[in-house]
Order: sequence, then structure tokens, then C-alpha cells
Amino acid sequence: MQAPPTMKAVVQNSYGLDALTVTDQPAPMVGPAQIRIKVSASSVNPMDWHLATGSPEIVHLVEGFRRPKHAIPGREACGVIDQLGAGVTDFEIGQPVFGWLTGGFAEYAVAEAARMSATPSGTAEAECAAMPIAGATALEAVERGKVEGKRVVVNGASGGVGHFAVQIAKAFGANRVAGVCSSKNADFVRGLGADEVIAYDAEDFTSQQWDVVIDCVGNRTGSEIRGALVSDGRWVVVGDNNKEGLLGPAPRLLARLARWQFGSRTCHWFVQGEEGRYLKDLAALVAEGAVRTHLSETIDLAEVRTGYDRIEAGRTVGKLAINVDLTRNGARDQTIDRPEVST
Repeated sequence: MQAPPTMKAVVQNSYGLDALTVTDQPAPMVGPAQIRIKVSASSVNPMDWHLATGSPEIVHLVEGFRRPKHAIPGREACGVIDQLGAGVTDFEIGQPVFGWLTGGFAEYAVAEAARMSATPSGTAEAECAAMPIAGATALEAVERGKVEGKRVVVNGASGGVGHFAVQIAKAFGANRVAGVCSSKNADFVRGLGADEVIAYDAEDFTSQQWDVVIDCVGNRTGSEIRGALVSDGRWVVVGDNNKEGLLGPAPRLLARLARWQFGSRTCHWFVQGEEGRYLKDLAALVAEGAVRTHLSETIDLAEVRTGYDRIEAGRTVGKLAINVDLTRNGARDQTIDRPEVST
């Protein structure tokens, strides 16, 4: 039997960002109902940071006590199919696809066929690669907000999920969409199509009343949000700024959901289901020109540590992509770039 080809991949055999390294690995082999793709691009997400650092501690219970369950990180990618598993009939060899998978920070990755979709034509690979997690989360948040004809505010409008949410809310017929961001990102959010931009360093969005709050930051209390909603308003919680403790933000979010069971205003918190329909809907919105992934930066595979640092700082505008096609960056022998430590 022929040995599988080797590939360059980011590998992490213990928790902590210093454990990230680029090494040669055997390429994964496709199984039933799966496809293998030659990865063109991937993206770094807050989820990747949590899985890499093991924070909050509940990550150890889910992903492994001593090391991450999956040695190769990366949960979304874009690429071209080079193998089809048994039973896969919706795709063909050579077809460009994007979606969710495990091991996206590598030259080859295997995905469940049901969790991938054909890429919208004419869209850059890096833009497609950075769309599944944040884009689908934003799409579900907008759906849960029932935004048609409503006044909607997106808290964290310049971030990964937020910049998609502004565009999707407009596409779904919101009457007015406001984006909350820093003053320096106001022009960016306005360029997304926001009807109003609220600079949090100059104005408090909770001083107004809204039909829907899509909260990608989680930096306001429940009572503040309640006061900012109309009597039947909806608070859709996407993000939370608490990364500490055994369970991170989960206890607070669950308690919040329980408290908001009473009264006409409602709170919605969800874990994105990674259903294929979200990818197809995103692709359709992109094809219509209603949605576009905005990339703040595209880095090479060897610079993935930089991507994690950007995510930890929480200052990325739009999304950050990783170029995995080593023929484009011209180097197969790569080492992880690590930030210098001053003493």
C-alpha cells in the first residue's frame, strides 16, 4: 500500500501558544462521507485561541486534560477537493469548497462532506476561508433577532462576527442598522452599510432604545441591555468578554437566560450548529453582493502565532486569514515566528 504523502502543518502537542510548531506530517486519508481538500487558506478565530490555550478550564474536559485532542488546529478552510470518500455524490474532484473542518492549518485536511459547500465564484480564497465560523454565527444571530423592519444595533460591529452581522441584518430587511465600534473604526463600519455608527468612546448605545441588540462583545450588564430594548425587544448574545474561571462565561450566560425567561423582552444565546445550509446561504449572499468578508490581514502558515496574538488582543478589524498555499509564499521549510520577549 502506498504511503500517504507528507505535508506541512501547524502542530500543537500541549496547551499554550509556545507549543505551536510547523512540522512535516502524513496527509490525512479520506473516510466515508468525507472529502479531502488541498487547503488554500484558513483563518484564526477566538475558538482557536481557547482550544490552543486551554482557557477556560472546561476546554480541558472537552478537548483533553494534558494536550489538545486534535494536534493540528484550524476549524475552517477553503481549498480544492482532491479525494472523495465513499458515498459522497454532491461534490467532485477539483471543485473549490469552503466550510468547517478539523486541521485547517495544514496543506491537506479532511472534512465531513455535509459541513462543506461550493465556494461562491469570483471570491478570493482567503475571504471564503474566513467566512464559515463568523459568517454562520452572524447569520444565525440575525435570524434569531427577527430583524426585518426593526431597529437593530450590533455591539462590536467591526469584529469578525459583527462585521458580518451588520451586512446580513441589512440584507434581511432591518429598518435601521447601527454599529457600535471605536472612533477609529467608524469609517470601516459605515462602509459595511450601517445606517448609523456609534463610537463607544464618545457615546453609549444603551442611551437609546432598540428592537434588537446583537451583542458580539458581552461588556454590558443585563439591566443595561434591558433598559435599551423596547418592550418586546430581543437581545441576541454572541460573545462575552469573560475568558477566566473553570467554565468561563457559561455560568453567567445560563443565569442570564434563566432571568430573561420572565417578561416581554427576550435573551437568546446559542452555539452555532454548523449546518450546511448556513454555508449555502452565505454563499448566496456573497454571490448577490450583499455580504463580503473583510480581511484586516493575511499571514502565512509560519506566522500563525501572530494570528493568535491578534485574536487575544481583541483588536482585529473584520477577519484575519492564513495563507496555507506554500507555493504562494515560496517556502516549505518554515518555523513559527514568535514575538520577541523584552527583558
